This record gives sequence, structure tokens and C-alpha cells, in this order.
Amino acid sequence: MNAPRFLAIASVAALLLLLGAPVSQAATPAAGTVSESQPTATWAGSYTPPLAAVGCSGPNDSNCDSFRLTIVPPSHPFTVQVTLHVNTGDDWDLKVYDPAGNVVATSGNAGGQDEVTVLTDPAAGTYTVQAVNFSGLQATFGVATLAARSNDAASPGSGPTPTYSIFTDPNEHSSGEPSVGVNWRSEIADNGGTLMYISSTTTLRLRLNDCTSPAVPRPGNNWLDVSPPNAITTLDPILFTDPVTGRTFSSQLAGKASLMSYTDDDGDNWVPSQGSGINSGVDHQTIGGGPFASPLFGPVYPHSVYYCSQDIALAECGLSLDGGLTFGPAVPIYNQTVCDGIHGHVKVAPDGTAYVPNRGCGGRQAVAVSSDNGTTWAVRPIPGSLAGTWDPAVAVGSGGTLYFTFANGDGRAMVAVSHDHGVSWTQPVDLGAAFGVHDSAFPAAIAGDDDRAAIAFLGSTTPGSDGDDPASPAVWYLYVSHTYDGGATWTTVNATPGDPVQRGTICAGGTLGCPNGSRNLLDFMDIQVDRRGRTVVGFADGCTGPCVSSPLNTQGALSTIARLKNGRGLFAAFDRPLGPPDEPLATALFENGGVHVSWLEPADGGRPIKKYRVYRIQTGQAERLIGTVGATTFNFVDHGFDPARNPRYEVRAVNVYGESQAKAGCDNRVTPVGPPPPVNVCAEPGAIMVTDPQGDAPVPAYDILQISVAEPAEPGPGKVTFILKVASLATVPPSTTWPINFKGANGSDYWVAMKTNATGAVSFSYGTGTNASAPGAAADPASNFSADGTIRVVVPRSGFGNPAPGATIAAFLTRVRVELGPTGSALTPDNAPDGLTGNGSYRIVGSENCVSGP
Repeated sequence: MNAPRFLAIASVAALLLLLGAPVSQAATPAAGTVSESQPTATWAGSYTPPLAAVGCSGPNDSNCDSFRLTIVPPSHPFTVQVTLHVNTGDDWDLKVYDPAGNVVATSGNAGGQDEVTVLTDPAAGTYTVQAVNFSGLQATFGVATLAARSNDAASPGSGPTPTYSIFTDPNEHSSGEPSVGVNWRSEIADNGGTLMYISSTTTLRLRLNDCTSPAVPRPGNNWLDVSPPNAITTLDPILFTDPVTGRTFSSQLAGKASLMSYTDDDGDNWVPSQGSGINSGVDHQTIGGGPFASPLFGPVYPHSVYYCSQDIALAECGLSLDGGLTFGPAVPIYNQTVCDGIHGHVKVAPDGTAYVPNRGCGGRQAVAVSSDNGTTWAVRPIPGSLAGTWDPAVAVGSGGTLYFTFANGDGRAMVAVSHDHGVSWTQPVDLGAAFGVHDSAFPAAIAGDDDRAAIAFLGSTTPGSDGDDPASPAVWYLYVSHTYDGGATWTTVNATPGDPVQRGTICAGGTLGCPNGSRNLLDFMDIQVDRRGRTVVGFADGCTGPCVSSPLNTQGALSTIARLKNGRGLFAAFDRPLGPPDEPLATALFENGGVHVSWLEPADGGRPIKKYRVYRIQTGQAERLIGTVGATTFNFVDHGFDPARNPRYEVRAVNVYGESQAKAGCDNRVTPVGPPPPVNVCAEPGAIMVTDPQGDAPVPAYDILQISVAEPAEPGPGKVTFILKVASLATVPPSTTWPINFKGANGSDYWVAMKTNATGAVSFSYGTGTNASAPGAAADPASNFSADGTIRVVVPRSGFGNPAPGATIAAFLTRVRVELGPTGSALTPDNAPDGLTGNGSYRIVGSENCVSGP
């Protein structure tokens, strides 16, 4: 947890005082200015007694050496680098406060190393540069330098823009600095494999169903707790899944040891491990693995497993030759004269080379490299980098290309590439420049094919957003950068647009350096890749609920995964050709008398989605298109369903290549949830008896859509309204009969109809029998039709057997008839139901029992 100084060094401070430490005095000079015309200010620090982990209370604390630095901004982008030169063997820390007294930059390297921090485009004013004596015998020497900021933005890439789906733990496990793993061997269909996630002492399992886009958790695997039995306490959690072997390691730091177990079945069973090498470090553990470097091989387990951790003065790695069951002795990879103790996560290349990144080695970011299975290590700095605050990260492509990402000393998210195991590097480039990212945190890296990699980081456009001020206006999002050409270009996307990961600062002050509570996300996050090349980011979401849309800082740490939904992945073999979109993930809900269908935007198939089509299928009926909406609409309300026929819905996305189709073995039709709405027969459309697909008749006026029955109070007591819906009656054809046939409660046949004669005159009638073309009695004057295709025939109950309330009429059928002339021949362009067997039943309520008016 980035606590390099949690050992009790107060005794060192006491000893220095007994030896007679110098009396505190002001820096010389006490103040200075940097500007375009005067770019450098220097000062000799005064000695103050060691404070160990106690630290200083603020910019005016007399226990610390303070220098007042006035910054006069130039007219162009600039940086101010502040350096405290520290004598060999001494250990000082650095804090910078803005004119309002807020911490805006810190540096806490190991003893003997200079402390360096960079302010990017700071506002005008007087800042306090504070030297904090951790365990030093001599004063520091300070330098502040203003310089023009170069344009080192990453060249933008081309091709489809990646987008991400977000999955949050419904059980709300909460902890910062998560790590995530992907077991390729557990893949079912094309779901990429099991996702493993560690949150404090809890190890979680998530398996996804990719029938829809975005995917949904498979039943029984929705963030399931599969923690090993020995995960009972922790100083730091870490998880590593070897995607090739499928073995997952779950480890909890226990000082110079680790409570570790591994599983080969995604957490169903665990095997306890030795956990670490003898005399491992006490903090900031990491686990990684991969092929052995020649000439070693694995007779017991095919891959190496490394456990690395840091002490105050050095960092060490132990190697397991038996798949993590036992570990060899911990071997130093550097000491404090070379690098700061804190390091990032160990990665192993396909050729067996092991890499451990470090944030501060002689003022640069660097990587420790071992090509002999952890026996010896070489530290290789990244030219053009500045020592920073957060753990850097490294990823290795299939051919050995090395991608090193880091939060630079000025806060920006940077990456450099090496093709020779870190001996030489490309010039670092800024991944967040296109979004105006000023400060970044938690860089994480993963690679696939040698020329493909992805970098994840949290970013804020607000200067000074890595301090300790929950009231800061800073807003942080998850960004992911992708390269498909070995780092020549990068495509960066905001993976959580409109949904911040944090409001306020993300404090980098370590365990004791964030008294205002903005260290809720702790020190790092993780990124991995599934077998299909989809990147998987494990992060803690510190901004949920009302925080998403308001300045409220919830400052939680909700377990969350972002997974690539759209765009190219890290394995070219799985690049999908341009084509129709994926099937959208849809839901349906009975609501306000209708069915509310909603869906999420799916992967677009490489071309923009043009529209969505909504389909309904009901028992005994074919699938029917019931609506089409535009590309920016994600909901549709259906009022034409029959609750007695178990309606289900499917949404399909359409682009220039066509309509999405369900994958083989997938049924994406969704059933509405909640109780079906009660049928209100006192208002139209009342109870639906028959539905029929649109478009199965050549003329809209002949195209039957629905039959329903209602008994509104307005036509008067004892009357029933029979409603026939066709596609349109904007034009009413002559010589046509639109009948509704049904069985009365007494078993007799009856009909009601709208008719037109040869001149197009409209009439409404009813009668007995099955021949609606025969003359009948005139229907109630309330009968009518409308241009939208609604025909209403109002009939007294006495006209069809006079059924009492509670009686049932049934077997509704309609068959449009178009007369061809005096010979009696006719056409029947549409009927419903299609099989000519009556459908549905209706229980008489009695319009006299309905209330008039709204």
C-alpha cells in the first residue's frame, strides 16, 4: 500500500537529537521567484530535526524547512521543476503547497536520493516548498526551474474507436488497488474466460455471457466470492492469473511473508503456498509469471512464478520452480542507492526475461531486468522521463517489445517503447494530451501481439489533482490508450464518459500522508487481456450514486471491471471483419399499462448504428416488427401486446451492413418483468383478442392489426364497443366489409361490421350467423372510424344474446371482404387469426359498471 516508511524510525530521530542536531534556521534565501526572464531560483535549506513518519502539519509548520517560491507564468505552456538535492545516506521528503495552502505535489524517495517534483502550468502566486526531514543529518539544497513545455503528445491512431462496457459488483465489495486476472483455459464459446478480481481479503469470480453486447454475467457467477481459506488478514492484496496455464494466485501481505494460495479451477479449490521467498520485503508485493528463461524449464509446472516486494533500502524477488508451491530465496533487484524501494508489478516476457518497473531511479523512471530467471538484475532508466509518484507499469508483446507506462514527474500519462529489453527507448509520449489530461494516476499496461498494447490510467484535467483535498474541483475518469503499430500511434478513449471514477484529489501521500481521506483508491489498478484480445481493466470506483452527477465526493472504492466492447483487441487473429452490429442487451418491464423495452448500445460492427428495430413474439403467433427508432433512442413502449400470450421482445441494431442477428446457441428475446398491467375494459383499446402482423396485405385499409373489446361508459349502459384496427384508413376503399365474428355466451354465432357500398358510403351494422355480408341491424350512432385505421362498432348486448355481466363471449375472427361486382365474387386480402380459427375470450363487465369521463 505504498507505505515505504512504516517501520519505527522515531528512534533514529531521538538518537540524532541526543547527538546534538543543529538548531533550526530559515532557508537562505527565504524566498525567490521564477519567471520567463528569471527561470531559476536556488536556496540552501536549513536543518530541522528528523520527524520520521510524523510529517508536517502544513505550510507554516516550523518543524520543517520552508522556502517561499513565487511563480510568474509565461505566455506559453510551461513547467516548474522543484528539486531537493539530498546528501548520501540522508532521507528527506518534499511537499509543495499552493498559495491557498493545499498540497499540490509530493516526492518521497528512499534515502540518498534527490526529491523531484514537477508542476505543470501552475497558476501565478507564492508557493511553499517544504523539505521534511525523515532521517537526515545534513540540510538539503533546493533548485526550482521554469521551462517551456514541449509538445510530446502521442500521434493519434486510426480505425474504429474502442469503447468499454462497465461491470460493477452488485454485492458492493469495496477496496482500493485491485488486481484482475483472466483464465483463457476456462473460455466457453467466445466469452474470453473467467475473470478473477481481488478486493482486500476477498477474491471474486466473474463469468460473462457474450450472447448480447454488452455481455451479462452468467447465472451463479455474478461476482461470486471464492476467497481462499487463508485470506484472513492483509497489509496488501495481490492477484495474478497465468492466462495460459489458468492458475490463479491470491496473496495477502503479512510482513516479510505472504498468505498465498493458488487455484486451477477458478476458486472452487485452493492449494496453500509457502507464499514468498525467505527474507522477502515487507511492503508492496507483486506476483507474476511466464516461461522460464533458457536453459531452465519446468518439469513440475511449465512456467516461472515470481514474488517480489520491497524493504526500506531495497527490493527483492523470489522465484518458484514448482508453480508457486514453494519459493527460492529472495534476491535483491536494486538498493536505495540506485532506486526508490517502491516498484510496480513484475511481468515475464515470452523469452523468460523478467521486468520490475520503478518510479524513481536517479531522477528517472526505470525498469529492473533479469534475463537469467531472477539470479541477477540490471536497472535500465527511461531517458526523457522524470521520477514520479505512482507505480509505473510494463507490458511485453508476443515478440518481446516492451511498453513502459508511467505518471511522469509532472503528472502526465506517458509511455515509452523498447525493442532490446530496455537498453534503449523511444522518446516518451503523452497519452492524455488529446483530452487535456493534466494529472494521471495508476498507470497499467498489457500487450498481446508484438505491435499491440493497451495502457489504462486515471486522468484529470485539473492541475494539482494529486494532492489531498476532497473539495478540489478535479474530476477523474478512466482512460485507455491502444496502439496497433508498436507505439507509433496511440488511440486514447475515455472509458467512463459521464461517469467519473473520483471527484476531488487522489492523494499520493502514502499511508500516513493523506489525513483528509482522499487516498480511498490507494495505489494502483490493473489491466489484462482475454483470449480473444479484449482488454479487461480492474479498478475501484470512488464516485458512485449522487457523486456521478454532482460535486458530492462519495470517495468509495467499488469493485469494478471495464471490458473492451467495440474496436480492435490485442490479437489481430480475432479482429472481426466489418459487418452488422452485435445484438443489443435488452430488458423489458411491464409499466403504466404497456411494456417498456430498453437496451444498451452494442458493438457497432465497425460502422455507425443507423437504427434499432423492436420485435415481439407471443404464444401462437409469429415474430412481428412492432417499432423502429433512431440510433440515439434506446427505449420503446409497446401497448399492442396480449398479456395472456406471454409476450417476449428482441431488439436488433442496424448499420449499413444490415441487421444484427443472435449468435448460434443464443436466444436474446426477453420476457417483461413485473406483474402484467390489469386490462382496463372501461377504456379503449380494452381487452385484446387477436393481433396480426403488419404488412401482410397489399393495401393498408385491408391490413388487419388487432381486434379488441371495450365497454366504456360513454355510449350508454348495456353497450359494447368492438374495435378492429387496420394499418390505415386515410383512404377508405368502396365495396368492402370489415367484420368481427364471434361466439356469444349462448354458443350462437354473431357478427359486427363496418361496410362501404360501391360509392364508398360507410355504414355500421350487426347480426347473427357467420355471414357479415348479409344485411343486419344498424349499430349504435357512436360507431365510427378514424384515419389511423381504428374501426369502432358499438352494439347493445341485446344484439348478441343479451349476456349478463360475468358471461363470456369468445372465438374472435375477422376476414376483410372486397366485393368484385354483382356476381357475388369477392377477394379476402387479409384475415386474423391467419388460421381462420377464432381466438380469445372476453368476460362481460357491463358498461353500466364503468365510470364516465377521465
